[in-house]
This record gives sequence, structure tokens and C-alpha cells, in this order.
Amino acid sequence: MADPIKPVRRDHRQYRSALELRLFELALAVVPRLPRRVVLFLARWSGRAAWYLAHRDRRIALANLRLAFGDSLTDRQRVRLVRQCFQRVALTALDLLWFSRDTRRRLAQYVTLDESLAKWIRQGGPYVAVTAHFGNWEMLGPFAAMQGLPLTSVAKPLRNIEIDERVTAFRTAMGQVIVPREGALRALLRVLKSKGVVALALDQDTRPADGGTFVPFFGVPVPVSNAAAMLALRLGVPVLPGFCRAEPGGYYRGYAREALMPADFAGDTEEALTARITAEIEAEIRATPDQWLWSYKRWKRRQPDFDPARYPYYADC
Repeated sequence: MADPIKPVRRDHRQYRSALELRLFELALAVVPRLPRRVVLFLARWSGRAAWYLAHRDRRIALANLRLAFGDSLTDRQRVRLVRQCFQRVALTALDLLWFSRDTRRRLAQYVTLDESLAKWIRQGGPYVAVTAHFGNWEMLGPFAAMQGLPLTSVAKPLRNIEIDERVTAFRTAMGQVIVPREGALRALLRVLKSKGVVALALDQDTRPADGGTFVPFFGVPVPVSNAAAMLALRLGVPVLPGFCRAEPGGYYRGYAREALMPADFAGDTEEALTARITAEIEAEIRATPDQWLWSYKRWKRRQPDFDPARYPYYADC
């Protein structure tokens, strides 16, 4: 006999997806037409509201900051950082909509590049660019592609397929190519062999079964995708850590840390190189912690032989 609950759940998901799409389309019709100052105002107030309403995300963010910085931060400093995190996430979401209108002019006006990154864009590939959910990570790819960089980025598709199609349209409007996370390795190898550039965000959980390698992150092991290390070692190409920092007034600045050159990691294993790359990302977050996405469950997967007490409350075995 058929389970009568399943159709109800399916209908609920369909209703939710349809509602999400309608709200997204409404925001897409309104937000791009707003003055920049209004977008910044909405981001500030959305972030403040999230502090009071998003209890789950607030608790996760505070736990992550305690893990990362221990007692070196006061309670007041942790609260301030979480509020800033919520405001930056709100602005990132709003800007994904706002920059979809008059994209080329707005990117040119509000995004600038340090020479540390500009020289790599002028040079072109092949190399592997790595980043994190830091500042406004969505702006760097389209802006770099607008400069003529042959860039292919890996992205995890959104659950709502129709919204994902619209977001992908923005990401690719300036010439950036997006490939889905699942099964991306073969496509990325082709890009690098043709002297293109591959971009990966390496601060999200990756199951060991999917290529995740446990390496230290703020002193506690987390599984990090070994894709960047695998590509760099297999083809002998540099690894460039690049970031897009949010600046006052709604501006952004793209820049890069020192690249890891093939001579630097010659003889490394994939695990060792993944640990080096993760250390670069950690160093950037330590330098400007207000820019990172602290509300993500980054330490949710424990390394079996590591002290479980070092992990936050939300971690699973």
C-alpha cells in the first residue's frame, strides 16, 4: 500500500520551491533598480534583524569563533563579528541581484583590483585559483572574466533549479564558465591543459568519500577538497589564493596572496599541499575575520582519531 505521507511532502516541497521562485523574481525586479545607498541600508538592517531572528545561525557563528580564537576575543567582540558576518551575507545576496543590471558598468565602478591579482589576470593561465566564502566571493569571478581571463569556476547547484539557472546566468554574463561540483575534475583538467584558469572555493565541507582530506583549520582537522592539490600536482601549475574584500561604501577589492609555485610543492602529497592551501585561507581569515562566513557548519565532520571535545556542539561523528 502506498505511503500517504510522501505525496504531501512532495507537494510541500513543490509549494516551497514555487514560493521561493516568486520571491526571487520579485527581488530581481526591484533590487537592481534601487540606488546603491538603499541596497547598503537594506543589508545593514537585514543583518541586524538576522542577529535577533536567526537563532540557529547565530549560535553556530558564536561557536565557530570560540573554536577559532578561543579566549583571545571577548564576548562583545564575538557578537560584533557575528553581526558583521550577517550584514556581509545580506549584502552578498542583495548584490547578486543588484549587479545583474548594468553589470559591466557597475562592476567597473565598485570593484577594483590590487596589482597582486591584476598581474595574474593579465598573465592568464594555466593556474588554479582558490578562494573562500569571504567578503563578496560572488563578485570576483565575473569581474576577472570581464577583464578577459579564461575562467572556469566550480559551483554547487542550488536546490531550487529555476533560481539556480538565474544565478548561473549572472555568474556567466561576463564570460565566466560554471561547472557543477559533481564530476568536475575531467572538465577542469581540460581547462588547465588549454591554458585556462580554474577557480575553487575550498572552505566548505567535503566528504572523504568525495575527495575530502582532513587537514588542520584553526587547529582542528576538517575535510577539505583535494581537487586543487590534485590538479596542481598532476599538471605542475601554480596555486593562487585570491579574495574579494568588502570595503566601506559598498565597494570591493580583489587581491591575491603569494602564489604557491610548482617548485614550492614539488614532492608534496595531495594531503600536504591541501594543508598548505588551507593554511593560506586560514591566514587571510585570521587577518580580517569580519569578512568570513562564520555561520557555516565548517567543523561538522570530526576526524575519528582527534579529540572530539575540540569540535563545536553541532559536530557529528
